[in-house]
Amino acid sequence: MKKRVFSLLMALALLSGLTVTASAGESLPFESLTFDLTSGVGAWLEELTLYGDGTFKGSGYDSDVDSYYQWAYEGAFRDIQRMGEGVWKMTCDRVESTLEIGPAGKDELLGDVYNVEPSGFVPDQVWYLYAPGELPLYTAWAETVRTIFGEETLRKSFLMVCSKEPDSLPYVASVEDSARVLAAYADVALPMDGGNIYLDEARSTVKDADGYLQAADIPAAVDGRSVTAIGEAAFEGCVQLESVTLPDGILTVGERAFAGCEALRHVTLPASLERIGKDAFSGCSALTSVSFTGSASGWKKLMEQSPLAALPGDITVSCAVSDFADVPLRHWFKPYVDFVFIHGIMLGVGDGLFAPDKPMDLGSAATVLARRLGVDTPGDPWYAAGMSWAEANGLTFGKGRLDTLERQELVYMIWKAAGSPADDGYSLELFPDWAAVDDDYVTAMSWAVRKGIINGSNGLLAPKGITTRAEYATVITRAYALLLSKKP
Repeated sequence: MKKRVFSLLMALALLSGLTVTASAGESLPFESLTFDLTSGVGAWLEELTLYGDGTFKGSGYDSDVDSYYQWAYEGAFRDIQRMGEGVWKMTCDRVESTLEIGPAGKDELLGDVYNVEPSGFVPDQVWYLYAPGELPLYTAWAETVRTIFGEETLRKSFLMVCSKEPDSLPYVASVEDSARVLAAYADVALPMDGGNIYLDEARSTVKDADGYLQAADIPAAVDGRSVTAIGEAAFEGCVQLESVTLPDGILTVGERAFAGCEALRHVTLPASLERIGKDAFSGCSALTSVSFTGSASGWKKLMEQSPLAALPGDITVSCAVSDFADVPLRHWFKPYVDFVFIHGIMLGVGDGLFAPDKPMDLGSAATVLARRLGVDTPGDPWYAAGMSWAEANGLTFGKGRLDTLERQELVYMIWKAAGSPADDGYSLELFPDWAAVDDDYVTAMSWAVRKGIINGSNGLLAPKGITTRAEYATVITRAYALLLSKKP
């Protein structure tokens, strides 16, 4: 479970999520940061400013009894890499003095003044930058550094040290400058039900969430900037999270974004979504429904681009846009038509139509059901294998391919495909027309009513009514999980 502790130490976690990657040529997580290197008694002091692109400039001085030495330089690091949380590695590429080396005159107080070469940087040296609290002060200078700067300053400061000279003093940034960098790049917190979500500095990506979050309605924009992504593992382990709504404009959901959200029951996903990352919903055992603001064809495309999203196989997807001109948005059968279309169980009849009221013929019904059970149905004509399967399992009812199906015959087909569950004594007498069910189909009809596969039509079972394509889509959708368990 994620936690948030509001302190400078935990601000390190915020910093580590910046857009600095382990590839050459990236930027450091700030515009500029100024460091000091000092003996602690004022005789020797050096100041260095490091810029986000890896360039740097610095100056310093040292003195003895009658001489004063000064230096100034500029240079650049290359191969900037983020090595982990709050640690960056970089290699000195070049360093050049900006002063003319040699005697520079005489000063009444300082004595002879000399411009000297900088001594701290050598090309190809490897350096490390540590965020506050990260530098392991293991060198012989550790106690001296603590004495000079103080434990609290070191804990709250960025530090930079050369890896090839482990006994050298680290460059130490001021607490104020370090805090400025952390504040500038800290995540943006937005309150939600039960906790906060956190966006990156650009306000474009949701990066994190409090572990006790219960619901999240992500805004389309923050401070005038569009939110376009849910980051990798952003909500992972939020075990109390029950619902999430993503706005139009979200393009990607990162890997494991909602993994382990075991209480998550419903998600609203936008039509703008282009990809869902691997295992984004892994472990979301309670997730049963998704509202999609696009069409069923749009959802199919999204799933084709997101094959490893780990969405439950029997999830119900409700689409806000209809793919078919004859399937109204608010009609009772639209969710079922969407389901069979998304899962490739049934398609349209052409010209942008589904023909929901058209009777379902036996050849189509048998072929669709056979495919659902994993039966290979290739060949020409397309219905041949499905009809052969139906005949072998006693599901043709003495009818031909183009004959229609009674409602009780459809239920019998589903019951047989589910393994012919035994009669548990459920009574059909709640329906006024229960006696119209033929004896051979009573057990199947009782089972289907008890399982919620059929609910009646206008209060009646209508067992001998003709099955329409819409009704077939409804029954197949409701029986989907039961049939899935019978699939070889």
